[in-house]
Amino acid sequence: MKPLAPHLLAGLLATALPDLARAHHGVAAVGLGGPEGPGAALETTSPLPLPQGMLFAMEKTEYVPFLRLESGPQKEYAVFNLVALGYGIRPWLSVYLFQPFNVKSDTGDGRNSGLGDTNVMLSLGFKYDEGFRLVPEKESLDELLDWHFSVWAASTLPLGPTGHLSASGEPFAPDMQTGFGSPSSSLGLAVAKQLSADLTWLSEINYQYFFAHTYSFTRYQFGGEARLNAALVYRAWGSGQTRFDLAGELNGLLLQRDKERDDAGAMQSLSASGGAIVYAALGLRLTHGSFGASLGIRRAIAKDLNEASQQQGSEGLERFRAAITLSYSTRL
Repeated sequence: MKPLAPHLLAGLLATALPDLARAHHGVAAVGLGGPEGPGAALETTSPLPLPQGMLFAMEKTEYVPFLRLESGPQKEYAVFNLVALGYGIRPWLSVYLFQPFNVKSDTGDGRNSGLGDTNVMLSLGFKYDEGFRLVPEKESLDELLDWHFSVWAASTLPLGPTGHLSASGEPFAPDMQTGFGSPSSSLGLAVAKQLSADLTWLSEINYQYFFAHTYSFTRYQFGGEARLNAALVYRAWGSGQTRFDLAGELNGLLLQRDKERDDAGAMQSLSASGGAIVYAALGLRLTHGSFGASLGIRRAIAKDLNEASQQQGSEGLERFRAAITLSYSTRL
């Protein structure tokens, strides 16, 4: 087996894409890809860890305009901005810090913006090569063809505000606030297989749980989220440290109903919340050495929302979701 060329060690994390997948929620996903190794998807987490001692930085902006379903005040759009830092603690262990800044606009209540909740993620990478084993310090190009897996866990720190006021002077509703007030925890499993030198398959399953928070006027708990993602990434062109990828994905999202405290003090499931959505996504990614850039767009192609006519401004009822990402990595 040939050893990896020196430039590949830096190129393995050419790009990463944390994903803010919901209109008012967020879960972090990370994708890694190098000029000669497996490709990276747009929304599906890659199991490849950061090389030991590698520092990664990224900025992502996602624009989400919403469909208009009825007359009267409605959610207009959201802009999710995200800054991320990652570090390779060991060849098989990576840590990430995600800091969102969100903008949400409602035709009635006005515009709200501010920091979101900080998210901390720890990812353990392993592979299958005549048995399961931790990802080694170096892998040859042949070894990168093995099945790769990761298990990751994340938790938010409730640093985002939950008491911003609308144009009328009243507090924004919970889904219009930029923070959640309480931690949320998530757990996921990712897998990838390089099918050929130019084609990579990735898949991921994860679940995020939200704890209840007492706002100034109510106690509210957002419904849990289960995701099942799958992607194919094709290297359309590559030369030296430069690579151009095409990515296609399907993203499945199952949302539980939100809950709110009733007059008797019990948490009750709410109508006009929850359901199931399938998104289809297409994207382009350019990698050059330690720099990466990507552009992607996705839309809901199937949905089964509870009381859908009343869920304007929620997942599945976007016109589209468009995102651009820039990243850079360096070895410390």
